[in-house]
Amino acid sequence: MKRYLLIALMLFSLFLTSCAQPRLLDELNISQAAGFDLVEDGEMKGFFVFPVFKNEQQGSYQILSARSNTISNIQFLISEKSPFQVVMGQVLVILVSEKLATEIGMIDLMNYIYRDPIIGSRQVFAVVGGEVEDLLFTKINQSNLNIGVYLSDLLTQNMREGNQPVTNQHIFMNQMLAKGVDAYLPYIEKTSHAMKVSGLALFNHKKMVGRLSGEETFTFKAMVENHKNGIFEFRFDDEGRTHVVIENIKSHVSYQIKPTDDLTNKPHISIEIKLKGELKEFMKSKKIDNPSILQHVEKEVEKRVAQQGIDLVHSFKKQKIDPLGLGLKYRAEDKSMTPEKWQKIYPDADIQVKCQMKLVQTGVSQ
Repeated sequence: MKRYLLIALMLFSLFLTSCAQPRLLDELNISQAAGFDLVEDGEMKGFFVFPVFKNEQQGSYQILSARSNTISNIQFLISEKSPFQVVMGQVLVILVSEKLATEIGMIDLMNYIYRDPIIGSRQVFAVVGGEVEDLLFTKINQSNLNIGVYLSDLLTQNMREGNQPVTNQHIFMNQMLAKGVDAYLPYIEKTSHAMKVSGLALFNHKKMVGRLSGEETFTFKAMVENHKNGIFEFRFDDEGRTHVVIENIKSHVSYQIKPTDDLTNKPHISIEIKLKGELKEFMKSKKIDNPSILQHVEKEVEKRVAQQGIDLVHSFKKQKIDPLGLGLKYRAEDKSMTPEKWQKIYPDADIQVKCQMKLVQTGVSQ
């Protein structure tokens, strides 16, 4: 009986497999990156980056573009310029111009990508300051990678080792659709013959409404996730303008929420950040192993991070956005809270930010 059942299952699986349309890799043009600009009359200009395999030259790539009002038609029009069908199965990064993210938003793009079963959910989205076209055609010095792989590595490295919070298509889609949290994406700018991740784009529902500078992303990342790397740099307001750099920062964040049954009262939310790091630079003549100096540095970091966190919260309230996901966290404590009620009490919520800093090493230049 088991033998007949096994044979039946094998035949059934073969039948299901035969229903799918086969696709040979040699007959596909697989994109490694895509980007979209907003042009006149509401049209979009899309760009697809494809690897070109040459034995004598590594990192070769080709960029094809087309214009249309829909992403699916852009992909079709680009396929007309290619000897093979264009697919996005290996896309690593998807770029959107700031103009498109601000005026049109991300919903249409996300819906198209989310419905395509070929596309995975781990690729990274990013907002480009300026035109995506200018960024993609930037010549990268001393790099044998194609521009799609280069951008993917750039974003991944900044999330893993730097001050950028972790995000990808799956995380971004959840933030866009959830009630009680707003989305954010890395913000990239082109410099002279190079590019850099210079901040964070902030969204209200489907559209971009603001951004954080690179100096603010450290504190924001510490408020939304635990991480093992990072750098915090500042200068004391003393006569010598002492320069301080703390690296390899390990961060842990916790939220203390006190819900209230009376909506006329303010809810209380306390954000507690704990940091550990190494003092890498301290440009001052005094000996750094002096406990009083170490304590002074720790207190200064605590004060600056806490104040910047409070400033960010006030800024988010003014923009009517909640990238910290306070609404979701509050509803986890108070099941009766609805998204509509949260929108009413959020502007008046008492939100405090506290920070504890511990220096664990002092291998510094001084």
